[in-house]
Order: sequence, then structure tokens, then C-alpha cells
Amino acid sequence: MAGIIRRLAIMLLLAVVAGQGAATTLTRTDVERELGTRFIVGDMPASLPVWPLYQRSADDPNQKPQLRGYAFESIDIEPVRGYSGKPINLFVVIDLDGNYLEVRLLDHREPLFRSASGTAKIAEFTAQLKGLSARHHIEIRGPSAATSRNEHEAVLHGVQAGTVTARAIDRTVRQSVQSVQALAESALAGGATDPRRASRRTRDAEARPLDAAQLFRRGMVERTVFTRTDLERAFAGTRAAGKDKRLADQPNEVALEFDVALVSLPQVGRNLLDDAGWRRVEASLRGGEGLLVIERGPLSEPQRERRVAATPPFRLVQNGVELPLRRLTVEEGLREDFNVRDGRAHLLAIDASAPFDVTQPFSLQFRLDRRYGPFPTMAVEREFPLAYGFHGWRAVLWGWLDSAWFEQWKKRWWEIGLLLAALATLCVALARQQRLAASAKMLGRFRIAFLLFTLVGIGWLFQGQLSIVNITASLEALAAGNDLGFLLTDPMTVILWIFVLGTLFVWGRGTFCGWLCPFGALQELVSTVARVFGLRHRRLKQAWDRRLKWIKYGVLATLLALLWISPSATELAVEIEPFKTAISLYFVRDWPYVAWALACLALSVAVYRGYCRYICPLGAALAVLDPLRRFGWLARRDDCGKPCQTCRHRCEYQAIDSRGAVNYSECFQCLDCVAIMQDEQQCLPLIRERKRVIGIRPVQEAA
Repeated sequence: MAGIIRRLAIMLLLAVVAGQGAATTLTRTDVERELGTRFIVGDMPASLPVWPLYQRSADDPNQKPQLRGYAFESIDIEPVRGYSGKPINLFVVIDLDGNYLEVRLLDHREPLFRSASGTAKIAEFTAQLKGLSARHHIEIRGPSAATSRNEHEAVLHGVQAGTVTARAIDRTVRQSVQSVQALAESALAGGATDPRRASRRTRDAEARPLDAAQLFRRGMVERTVFTRTDLERAFAGTRAAGKDKRLADQPNEVALEFDVALVSLPQVGRNLLDDAGWRRVEASLRGGEGLLVIERGPLSEPQRERRVAATPPFRLVQNGVELPLRRLTVEEGLREDFNVRDGRAHLLAIDASAPFDVTQPFSLQFRLDRRYGPFPTMAVEREFPLAYGFHGWRAVLWGWLDSAWFEQWKKRWWEIGLLLAALATLCVALARQQRLAASAKMLGRFRIAFLLFTLVGIGWLFQGQLSIVNITASLEALAAGNDLGFLLTDPMTVILWIFVLGTLFVWGRGTFCGWLCPFGALQELVSTVARVFGLRHRRLKQAWDRRLKWIKYGVLATLLALLWISPSATELAVEIEPFKTAISLYFVRDWPYVAWALACLALSVAVYRGYCRYICPLGAALAVLDPLRRFGWLARRDDCGKPCQTCRHRCEYQAIDSRGAVNYSECFQCLDCVAIMQDEQQCLPLIRERKRVIGIRPVQEAA
């Protein structure tokens, strides 16, 4: 086993260092062929992988063609990943207002939809986005749901067992369109843009619609107020003191009021600005960050109350370093709740080259100069701190709560609650194994009931079948320098993986393989039904059983090696798992996949859970991690194996050796051996103990 672990560790390292990239796949000729004669396709700017689209005026053919929209591949702008962890590539055509004129699937290597018919389902879903825009709230329902759309909302039919990928396609189009709108104008004008850097802001969080009260409550916008008394106190003791003529009559009047917001964050900026204003701000920032400061009050205009216009009126400091600011005026684009009719708005642009970190605290100061003489140079300067704290844990928390994946967690709250209740029940059962197994009949009923829940609930209803694809997709994502965020859109998978990895330290592999694997539950239930009809499985000789159990480690090593040698071949190789066919797609798939799944079930009738014990690469991956287990949780007696062999002969998984020791890497935690050890009719040590007790009764004397 140690040799296996070392070899698999080498394979894992090779897989992790294997990288993969994505680049534009269409040429200008391809785009012209796709669009026909509707548009004239312009040259792609060197700084942005987008084709500008032009049209000639119908009234004046000699007029210079006008820019009408853009065409691009989503993988070059927003490489959002689906269930397989691989980026989805779409051909997207938009007009200048961000409306989707065309959305077509170019490439997505989805393991659930490898066949032509499966790809057609994904392409059909993608085509529904045509005619919508990034402004639409899109709800994805079941595969047979009726569709509807209006100016603001749309209901689309989803894809069977492809919920994660369907939502990823919607997110890909929306985020890529937002990024292109923000960058294209600057790029086509000759400005330098970095789509990967600029689109980061779009990927950070979804721009959930929020009103002014919500923005203030979350701390996304923070208000600072200064009264006339506050200002006078700051100038006390200087030659500018006492120059406020209205101080005596209105000492508590608000003299200046500031609203501060980190407008470059989409969840903030898109709620402060309308669509046109957001695009102008993004273009003005040129890939950097920006603060929006709205100033109101009687002293908001220079020359009032002897105020001098300071240049610049703001100072930004982070980590002890003053950062240069470009001050721009925001004349229009602000939403009604943040109007500046009685004040003015400042856009403080921070260059992308500046060492500014939006996740760290910073200090923003407002500079106020008060004149004390007839000339502007005769003035005293004071600085006033403007509060703002939307960074660190606040930004992370609201980023999570507003993210697309958290929205899915909220929608599936009852499924999550039911799953957590089931996992808690399983934990209690395994922790109190002796009480549960005190009666073989009670243990049998509990096991059948839980396996039915695993198959029907976790598997078919919740679509919570863990798979080796989760592991290979994660390795490929890490190899490409990406995170594992794509997994978060499936709460069942995340919760189960956390639980399984946690229980590896306590009970080992068997918690998942024996209780929580839907396909494993299906095999066991099929074998149980088969026994009712007289079809009993065959027990292999111990030597053959030991040899065959090595197969699954070879399968796992092959899959990991293919990640390094030929990643595309991995997509076909992972089909050795019948999970997707039997659980995710309910056997509704092309016949070769269905035939393989049925063959695995037939094997489980002939050899008890044969696929799990001899072939499953996911089971092998969990078995390799058995050294993490910290407890030998199955009780053993000194007589186990010497001379008692009952548990070994009754163990359906052949996980107990002739010495009575349990091989936890092959144990499925069925608890049958725990039941036997408490049965006075089966456990040899208990039988011996019972026979040592000699009954004594009084002897009646003869009369």
C-alpha cells in the first residue's frame, strides 16, 4: 500500500503542474460567415479580443459605416467554468446597449453531455438567451418548463441534470457582456486595456439590485456629516477662526455632508449609477479603482462662507503611503437616490499602477481651506476624515451573500436542511454502533431505509452523486491557476465532500462508500432484491479477492496520468464511472453508457458490490487516504481470528483477514460484524461464556 500511495502522489503532482490555456478559436472569416451580411466585421483591436461590428446607413450607402455592436468569444473575456471545471466558450453578438443579438455554443466539454444529442441540449438552452440582455433577471427552471420573457425578466427551461452548467452559461454571457461594454469604447479609441484585469471586478460579485437604504446598511455607501460647530472647532486658534457668520444663529446646521463609495466594485457602482454612467466610469478608471464622493451642504460650493477651492480637495493614504488621485466630475449617470442637485459629485480615480488594495483599510481626508483675508492665499487649511469601511470581512461577506452560488444555496434550503439532518442521523448511528447493531433486524431495517434515502433523495432528487470528475476537474482547475469556486454552485456536492473528507479522519472510506454513494446504494438494493428471487452472489476466494481489489488503484492511477499526458482523453476515461448514467441522467442516455451501467449492476448481483470493491476509482482515491483515519473504531476481541472466524466468513466485502483484523480501506461500515459480536448465537466468545454458566437447582429429598 505504501508503494501505491507514493506512485499516486507522484501522479497527483504531475497532474497539478500540468497547465492548460484558452485562446481565440474563430477567425475574422469565421465571424463573417456566422453573421452573414448583417454586419461589416472590423479589425480586432490588439488590446481587446473583440470584433467591432459596423453597418452602413440604408438611406445613404456612401456614408461611413457606423459602429453597431461587438462580437466575441466568451472564453477570451470571462472564462466561467461549468460542472466539469472547464471554461465554457460561447459566440456572443451584442449591440451597443448590451442586448444579446446572438448567443451560440462553441465548445464545452461537459461529461454529462458528451454525445451529439447531449451537446444539442446544451446548445438549445444557450440559444434561449438570444433577445435578452445583461439587465434581465433570468430564472432557470426544469427541462420541460414553459418559457416566458418581458422587458426585465425571463424564464428559461433548463437541461436535465445540467443545472450547474446552465447557470454557468447564463453567468458567462452576462459577465462577458458587462466586461466588453466597460472596455470596448476605450480599446477602440486606442486606450490600453487588460480584459483579464478589468473583468475581475465583474467576476468578484454579482450586481444585485439594491436601494439606497440597503447600500447604507451594508456599508457600501457611508455618510459623514460636519456641522458648522464641527468646522469652527477645527479652525479654533487660527486666524480663520470666527469667520462663519451664521455660526451663532445655526451652530448645529449641517455645513457639509459626504457620501463615499468604492464605485469601481460592481456591486456598489452598478447600484449608484445607471448603465450609461457605469460604462463611462469604467472607461474613465482605465482598469484602476475609483472612489465616488458626493458632497452636499451650504459649503459645498467654493467661495461660500469664505471657503477656498483646494486642489486637490481629497487625500488618500493606505499603509502610510499617499496615493495619487485623478479627480473627475460626475455630471450625470447617478441614480435618483443619490442626486447632486444641491451639491456635486467627485470621481477619484486611482491608477492601476498604484499600490492600492481594495481589501485593505485606507484613509480618505477632505481638505478645507478657509480664507481670513481679502486674498485666496490668505487661508488656513484643515483636513477632515471621511469614514469608509467597505473592505475586508464586510466586502467578503456581502460578496458571498450576493454571489450566484449563494443564491442557489438559498433556493435549495429545504434540500440542504434534509441532507444535513440525514448526515447528523448517520453520525449518531455510527457513533452508537453497538446500540444500533444490538438487533440484526433493527440494523437491517435502518440500513435499507437509509440506502433508499441515499438513492432516491441524495442521488435522483438532489443530484448529489460524488464523482471522480469532481477530483479531476479540481486538479485541472488548480493546474490552470484557477480556484475551485465552480464547485460552489452545487451545494449538495460541497456539503457531501466536506462531510466525507471530515469523516475520513474518524471512520475512513466506508462512510461514503457504504452509506452515501447513490450508485453504491443502488447496487446493494438490487442485490437485496435479487436474493429475494433466489439469485445469490458468489463469494470469491480470498486470494482472488485481494488481486482484484488492486484493479481500482490501477484505474485511478490511469486517470491521474491522463490528466498529464492527454487531458482530453480523461473526459472519456472517467466514463468508467456509471454514476452519471444511472444517477444523474436516470439511465436516459446513449445505449453504450446504459449498457455499461447495467453491466455494473449485474456484476453486483454476481459478486457483492463488485464495481465498488474492484473498479471504482473514487473508492480507490478515498481508500488511498485511509492513513488519515485516526481511530480503529470497530471493536475486536482477543478470540477474533483465533479461533473465531465468524465475522470474516460473514463479511460481504471480505474486509476482515484470517487474524480477525479489519482492513479499513476496504471496509464499507455495514456494521454486520458489530451485530455478530453482540449475538450470543453467532459470536464464539459469547457462546463459550454462556456455556460456562452451569444452572443449579435444589434436589428434592425422597419422602
